[in-house]
Amino acid sequence: MVELDYNSIKECENLILQVRGVVSTQIVKGNSGEISEIHVLADSSRSAKQVVRDIESAVLVQLGIELDHKKISVAQLQAGEEEPSPIRPRLESIEITVKGTMAEANISINFDTITHQGKAKGANVSRNRLRLAAIATLNAVESYLGGTVSFMLEDVQKINFSGREVVLVGISLITPVGEETLLGAALVARDERESAVKAALDALNRRLILLKKE
Repeated sequence: MVELDYNSIKECENLILQVRGVVSTQIVKGNSGEISEIHVLADSSRSAKQVVRDIESAVLVQLGIELDHKKISVAQLQAGEEEPSPIRPRLESIEITVKGTMAEANISINFDTITHQGKAKGANVSRNRLRLAAIATLNAVESYLGGTVSFMLEDVQKINFSGREVVLVGISLITPVGEETLLGAALVARDERESAVKAALDALNRRLILLKKE
């Protein structure tokens, strides 16, 4: 199968979301950059086979990518079952404490009325404080997901984009079926550490429904 970059994966996911009956989707890349798994959550208005065929056709016609139907798994909502509401994690509090040369980030994030905490500790330097905020966020999300997946922070950068400061976060998502790189961004409004938290959540937002369902 053709090796795909991040933008191509996102384009493919966005296209799949347009297929009738599809509620959400997640593409997992293999070690060589090829598509190894496509997880789809669909309603019960059409059969799983119809959904798979439409996904194959749409991706082939519009993107020129030939998918292996065996790699597409479809989970369907039962008749009468409500569509899962988008999970909207909300930052409740962020605290950075400093003791000597070390700093510790304590993050509280609300997931559907339930609050989970995350902590991270490291050297007290300005760039690392952004990393600590992002790592603590990932720890809070791992707690919410019950330890079913793991995250690794790849990088945090603060850049200038169109005259505004933006925090970018790169995350590796590790599941039993493979590894995937996720990217998130957030404008710096007041506190750049808060923006690091929001950028990490931005990277994960589209995955939370599927990860929680698993």
